Amino acid sequence: MHLPADLVFRILIGGTLALGLLLTCLVLMGAVIQYRCDKQNRHRIALYQVWEKDLAAFLFNASGTARPFPEIAVGDQFIFEKFLARYYATLAGQEAEALRELYLGLGVVHDSLPGRLKHRKANVRAQAAQEVRIFHLDDQLEAVLPLLNDPVPYVTHLAAQALTRSGNLRYAQPVLDWVLREEQYQRERLLRVLEGFGPELLPWMKVHLVSPNQYPEPWILYVMLVGAHRHSESQPRLLWLLEVPHLNLRVSVLKALIVLADPTVYPRVLPFASSPAWEIRAQAARALGVLGGPSAIPKLLSLMADQVYEVRRNAAQGLADLGHAGISALTWVAGDAAADRFARDIARERLEWADERGHQ
Repeated sequence: MHLPADLVFRILIGGTLALGLLLTCLVLMGAVIQYRCDKQNRHRIALYQVWEKDLAAFLFNASGTARPFPEIAVGDQFIFEKFLARYYATLAGQEAEALRELYLGLGVVHDSLPGRLKHRKANVRAQAAQEVRIFHLDDQLEAVLPLLNDPVPYVTHLAAQALTRSGNLRYAQPVLDWVLREEQYQRERLLRVLEGFGPELLPWMKVHLVSPNQYPEPWILYVMLVGAHRHSESQPRLLWLLEVPHLNLRVSVLKALIVLADPTVYPRVLPFASSPAWEIRAQAARALGVLGGPSAIPKLLSLMADQVYEVRRNAAQGLADLGHAGISALTWVAGDAAADRFARDIARERLEWADERGHQ
């Protein structure tokens, strides 16, 4: 079917005009949104400049008498809450307590805070959770708890911080469950959140975690915390966990034992240098160099011929860590024409590395 030429022309003209109108509307809409954002930012900056002077006068009045803070407009209250949260972290002592009282005087804890913790906007929920953490609003922790399941990651992160900074181990299990729902590579970063519970978290975990044979993942977090805190009192528990036949758990325990650096555990670590799992052999090789002293040299030399590069690299690094005796062993392997080719290559690589850093 062929349309008349004049009809086709009118259709093209009409379509072009419609597209032009749509583009113009989008440009105008973008300009309006940008104008509103700029206006809000200018308003916020102007308020901050005024409030900074008022806050200094409120906290550091030279006359020694309390000076009331100017009244805040209802429409600016949310901005003021963010302002107070920002400055609270920079204060301590009486000034921090005065700022907290100023925040509580707004009446938001019982008026708007519960609603903001359930608000449809993620930034509002996040700000509310942050206020609970910063101003130590422990009576709001139950309302924060559901945010551990929030679909927005930074909201859950702030909620977890609020729960851990309270130091209340009642919330330890929900926060642990949240960490375990994260990807493996994220968990080490989240240790800082768990550390908010304080030194009582490790004893709590020893008592409340289920058997590592049934569920080893929480125990991996325990081991990582032991290493992060260099908690030598937990070493017996680490050696107990080392016997659990779980690859990632054993790897984590060996890493923690390297950090604790107690040479008396060397005999317990030595058998793992012959593990069929290369991940365990690699960590055992690193541990032998830290824990074994010169007596570890024969085993480290054999591991330098391992079929897996990571094991060879860690064994060579373990020898380098032993100082003169280990460097001498690396030099001997590097110059031995009859030695394993892999072992010679990794020995030369480590010797070059050690020479560059002045370790020879």
